[in-house]
This record gives sequence, C-alpha cells and structure tokens, in this order.
Amino acid sequence: MYINEPVSKYLNDLAAKQPTPGGGSAAGLTGALGIALLEMACNFTIGKKIYKDIEAAAMAHLAALKKIREEFMSLVDEDVKTYETILSAFRAKDEKNIDKALKSGYHISLKMCELAKSGMLIASEVAEKSNVNLITDVGCGSELLKASFNSGVFNSEINLKGIKDVSFVEREKLVLSALKKEIADLYKKAVSKTNERMV
Repeated sequence: MYINEPVSKYLNDLAAKQPTPGGGSAAGLTGALGIALLEMACNFTIGKKIYKDIEAAAMAHLAALKKIREEFMSLVDEDVKTYETILSAFRAKDEKNIDKALKSGYHISLKMCELAKSGMLIASEVAEKSNVNLITDVGCGSELLKASFNSGVFNSEINLKGIKDVSFVEREKLVLSALKKEIADLYKKAVSKTNERMV
C-alpha cells in the first residue's frame, strides 16, 4: 500500500477528504522518521577512530533500530486497514464486531506507543554516547518519537472510550499510564543529553 508509494501521494491522500490514511498511519510514519534519524547518528559513529570504544554499542543500537523502523513502517498501512474495519463494523451496527474492531484499533495504537518507547530508550543512550556532530539529529529523532507516542495515546484512548468491555478498558488504562511515565523519563534524559552535548 502506501509504504511503497511516493511520499507525495501519501501526503495528498492524507490531506484529502477521505477517512484514510489518518492520524494513526501518520504516527507510524513519524515514528519511522524519528528512528531513521537515530540510525543515521549511529552510522556516523561507527567506523570513527574517536568513537572506537562505543562502536560495538552503536552497532547493537543500529540493529535494534532497524527492526523498530520496519515495524513502524508496517503500521503505516496496518492502521489504514484496521480503521477501515472499524468503519465497516459501525456501518453494520454490530456491537460485538464494533468492540472487536475497536480492540484491534487499540492494539495497533498501543503498539505505536510501545515502539516509540523502545526507540526512546535507545535515543536516550545514543544522545549520551554517539558522534557529537549528529547530536541535533538525535534530538530531532527524540522529538519525532515523542510525537508518535503522543499520537498513539490519542488513538488508544479514543478506542478505549468506545469499547464496552469494562475490564479490558480498565486494565489497558493502567498499561497506558505506565507507558506515559516510562517515556516521559526517557524523553527527558534524551533531550537533556542532547542539550548538554550541543556545541
């Protein structure tokens, strides 16, 4: 679908008067962009004599980041498909299918949050030890991951509001609350280290 299409087509469709792609899909792309910037910082660290002592860590980060980026990229299209399923369920006015579809939508958005948190964990480490000439790219990557996370939270919470399964909703609210705290701490560290190393 979109992930293999020109960026211009995606943006035009995103701006158009049509239900998809929407905010969830855009959040996936935003997360992938943030991760790619962290990958660039790692690539510019690897192979530099001055950073030889952290090269192994940079290579490990790079491998992990690539996997996270690929997952974010898959969500660009997966979110579109899931939202279309939600719309179909509402059109059919089938309460059971509506709950099922909204839970699927919630899990997509939750995955967005979890991926952003995983990326931010690496960002907080890359900000501390990586090629200093790429430090603003690390900062930009962190900001994009935070935006992706916050977008995931919006979509997670709106899906939870429509789900009738009370025990599911209450349990998942606790999951989201914990994720919010975790990423806030990681984001603070990443931004702090970025600002410290800006020269």
